[in-house]
Amino acid sequence: MIDYYNLSSLGGGGVVLAGVAREGEAGSEAVRSILDSSLSSSHCTHVLLADSTLSDILEGGWSDKSMVLLQASNTSLSRLSTTVAKMRRASWCVTVVLVSRDLTFLNTFASQVRQVRMLVWETRLLLVTRLTRATVDSLLTSHWTFSMMNTMLANLDPQHGHGALSPVGPKVVMVASWSPDEGLSFHSNTQLFPNKFSNFHGATVPLTALILPPFWKVVNPKARDSWTKYSGRDCLLTKFVARALNFTFYMHKSSNIDEIMASLETTQVMLSVFRIMLIPQILARVDHTYFIDRASFTFSMARPSTKPQWQSLFYPLTLEVWFGILALIFIVPPITYMILYLEGNRHTRAALQNTSPTLETIAILLGQDVLYRLPKGDSSRMLVFVWLLFSFWMGTAYRGTLTAFLTVPDYPSRPENMEELAQAGVRCKFTQNATRFLVYFQESNLTPYRSVASRVDIVSTVLEGLHETLENNAAFFHERYNTQLMIAKHFNSRDGTTSALYVAKENVIPNYAAWMMPHDAPYKPEVDSSLLRVIESGLKEKFTEDMMSESWREIRHQKQKLQQEEAAEGHEQEAAAEGHNKQEAAEEEPISSDTDGLLKPLSIIHLQGGLWVVVLGLALSVLAFLVEKVVVCFRSTPRIKRFT
Repeated sequence: MIDYYNLSSLGGGGVVLAGVAREGEAGSEAVRSILDSSLSSSHCTHVLLADSTLSDILEGGWSDKSMVLLQASNTSLSRLSTTVAKMRRASWCVTVVLVSRDLTFLNTFASQVRQVRMLVWETRLLLVTRLTRATVDSLLTSHWTFSMMNTMLANLDPQHGHGALSPVGPKVVMVASWSPDEGLSFHSNTQLFPNKFSNFHGATVPLTALILPPFWKVVNPKARDSWTKYSGRDCLLTKFVARALNFTFYMHKSSNIDEIMASLETTQVMLSVFRIMLIPQILARVDHTYFIDRASFTFSMARPSTKPQWQSLFYPLTLEVWFGILALIFIVPPITYMILYLEGNRHTRAALQNTSPTLETIAILLGQDVLYRLPKGDSSRMLVFVWLLFSFWMGTAYRGTLTAFLTVPDYPSRPENMEELAQAGVRCKFTQNATRFLVYFQESNLTPYRSVASRVDIVSTVLEGLHETLENNAAFFHERYNTQLMIAKHFNSRDGTTSALYVAKENVIPNYAAWMMPHDAPYKPEVDSSLLRVIESGLKEKFTEDMMSESWREIRHQKQKLQQEEAAEGHEQEAAAEGHNKQEAAEEEPISSDTDGLLKPLSIIHLQGGLWVVVLGLALSVLAFLVEKVVVCFRSTPRIKRFT
């Protein structure tokens, strides 16, 4: 009798067939019965892969027209595994029947399958062998191929081998048996090759992540379980997926992306629940889940300082307005003089000889003077009225806008994307954890990316990179959300209104970010489906907003607590010193609060434009006075005439 055992939950299904050498033809009929019962399509390709020591057994009816026979040794197994992998990619469905009783051959096969990516969940593997219970336990616990993929093992010995987790714990459940007389008879409702990852049955799944706020952070360091120890946006997403698939988790610590990928490649963990930007350098080693959000890898730089300029006097009005006013100054005085001269009498005309219409017009424009004697003619009065109205309107607009231009900073242009950063030519800083993205820049087909990659220095921490950015006018590349929190915590002003650093508006990697998992992980569809539900429901955006708001509140609370501690220390020092200094300290406190507030008085830096105009005017007047004196002295010098 041939018994079949299904490894439920975390383990791949398995059926082990022993006594193949004794009952080769019966084994062939049992395999055909399994394939006929488990496959609904007649277009599937069957591959029979066996070690070279079983050639005499395979001649006993194992291979037929519907099955591709491949015999391999330990040395040729790599080449044949690659062939089967290509066949799998070109076929609708493939079922691999592996026949061997050599443990070394099976171990080599399991390793080669992972390297060439021969199996996916849709590819079914039926292992036919003769193994003892201890050997089965070792085989299943040692290899991802047999324990996690869509695998069944057949064994004539009815003893139960080791299985992975199931609703009743780690055991193997017998689902069917086969005999030449009765054929294939099922012992439970479990089908052959079932979907084992729709329910994890409360198993504890090993995960890994980078502890990087706001995605992951430690909220209860003393907690023994990872469920209550951590929080963050991705932690909330992980808990949602865990509830949907019915599992708990514990965190395997990783300090960088390389450690994450290494733990996934060795199947030490099943999933990396830290969002990583999808670039070819990472996807060559691991697979990814459904997209979580946009790749938010960007750069930050020192905010450009505002240099006060005397041109602030001209900023309130455009160049066209200034030229229009200048044209009116040249046009209005002659018209005024002509109208007053033609309408006036002899006394008015005599008064015009002692006054300057140009100076009167400019004085009215500046709000300094009006005509002492208003003209009697209607046309001249209308002209003066219109000019007064224009002067009032233009002067009010200019003075009101001038205050804003003197107080509101006008920042110069700053890099906001890779093209502008490449043109700036500044040095760039990367952490060791971001060197994968540096390789992505170096291998890019775009010139700005290669230009930036040629000017990169490596720093040890994020805080060091931000300090380098501020001190040396460099650009620091890091994840956007964490950069914003680090800047708010270490570089913002105490009231949180201003910062010496800024984060670029555009992301530098035009792709998405997702969680990482091993290549061809059989539980990928279930994880993707759970992530898709939480993303489409809008919970991902809510988790992001909640975690960012919570992080901002924590930073503000820390700053307020620090200010209170500094104030308390200051009061203690003042109390320990002389008592009469308390009054002086109380008088100085409002000054500092006003300085740090939003309302600031205009300083000499803001008003330097007017001062420069006065200084320039005085210099020109002194120069004109000296020139006049020289000219007068030159003209008054007596000259000697020659008489002939």
